[in-house]
This record gives sequence, C-alpha cells and structure tokens, in this order.
Amino acid sequence: MKKVYLFLALAIPMMASAQLLEVASTERVAANADAKVAAFSPNGDYLLLTNTSNQGLQRMDLATQKVTQITSADGAGYNVKIAQDGNQIVYREVTLDATKSRVSNIIRHDLAANKAQVVAKQQSHLAAMVADVNRPSFSVQDRQLMMTKNGKTIVFSPNGQQYSYHWASLSPNGKKVAYYISAVGCFVCDIDGKNIQFIGHNCLAPVWYNDNIILGCDAKDNGEVVLESAIVAYSLDGKKQVLTNGEQIAVFPQAAEGKIAYSTSEGEIYVMNIK
Repeated sequence: MKKVYLFLALAIPMMASAQLLEVASTERVAANADAKVAAFSPNGDYLLLTNTSNQGLQRMDLATQKVTQITSADGAGYNVKIAQDGNQIVYREVTLDATKSRVSNIIRHDLAANKAQVVAKQQSHLAAMVADVNRPSFSVQDRQLMMTKNGKTIVFSPNGQQYSYHWASLSPNGKKVAYYISAVGCFVCDIDGKNIQFIGHNCLAPVWYNDNIILGCDAKDNGEVVLESAIVAYSLDGKKQVLTNGEQIAVFPQAAEGKIAYSTSEGEIYVMNIK
C-alpha cells in the first residue's frame, strides 16, 4: 500500500477541464461577518450554520430563510452530523474538566421536539453516534483518519500513519471515503482502505456531491491568510470543473441533492441550484 501511495503522490495527473455540473442559479441566502456553512440537510431543505471558530449551531430554513438557534456550545460546528431523516443532528460540546483540559460531550438534538440529550461524555467520535449502524463513519483524531463501525473505532489512515489527515467524507453509497492529507492532497479509497486514488493537490475540505463527484476548495494563501479560493468539482475519472467565478473567496462546500452551499471570507452564504 505504501508503494501505491508513493506512486500516486509523485504522479500529478493532468486534470481535464470539463462541465461536470450545470449550475442553474446561485443565490445569497445569508450574510454574517462570522458565519460559515457547517452542514446541508440530506433533502436540501435547511442548512446548519456556525461561526468561523465552530462555536454554536443555527438552523436556516431555505424556504423561509428563518434562522433558529440550536446551541451556542463551543465546537458544535465542527464535523456536525445530520441523520438521513434530517430530524436528528449530532454535535460535540467542548468544555473544560476539573484539570482545565478540553473534553467533548456528544449531543443528539431532535429538531422536531427541540430536545437535546447527552449521549456520550468525553467522547470525540461523534460520527459513531449517528443512528446508521449499517454504514461506517469517519473522523479525524490526533491527525489520524479513524473509522467507526458497529460501535468500534480503529485507526484507518490508508496512506500510512506518518501523514496528517484532515476532512473525511463518506460517499452517499457508503462504499468510498474521501480525505485530505496535509501538504499532499485529496485522496479517495474504498472503505477497506484499498484502491487508493489521488484526486488533486488543491481539493481542501472534500465532500461528496454524488458517488462520482467530489467538491472541495482550490485555495491559495501567503502562509498567513487565504488570498483566493474557488469551489471546485472533481470526478473520479480525472476531470475538474471550477464552479465559482473567482470574485469571492469561496470555502467549505456542503452538498445535498441538486444543491451546493458554500461560505465566503466575508461571512456570506450562497446556495447553487444544480440542473
């Protein structure tokens, strides 16, 4: 597997420019200097918003643009999960223990009942708390990619544990996982860790649009701040499409069926409608 990784890391594929997705329209749905998209509901009817420090969660109904506060907890916006029915969300609540160390409680919130419940204390793998025992879930802890299945969490890290992993995303069909390795790029592999495929160097914060297309950020910085960033789509067969026009610093895409949401450096939230 390491030999496969080294080959992929050194080989920079020629990305063909193509229209993978047809954007019918793009609309601004919110503007808040400290807002970003945390998650998109599975059927595309609401967004979960947080701030740039991942503090708190708000639900924005896209039909009415009504915003409802869910929690103000620290850490709640990081890797928040939404169940397939769209009614339950799972997030972390970061607090300090008696020794002033940061610990995370895992909260399950029922949106219909507006009721929150602590389902695990001092637990970091919130993905495992989403009620879908038939699908594995992935998270990042101590720079390693972790997989949780049937209540058991193991180190997954298919490219080797010498790398720093970020942003794990399971494909809609549950067969593949996309992830990013710091200073190397975005990869996809099967959920057994095999068939590692290099996607691109500039595909930060990867998420799946469908089983064949991955969204991410193509960002450039000066070592301190992001200077420019576009939302891009990569297909598994090597094609790339830039979805935003470069006039904004567009980051952190999230997807639902027929929709893509993203944030800007100015705290604006946009939704693309896909034909």
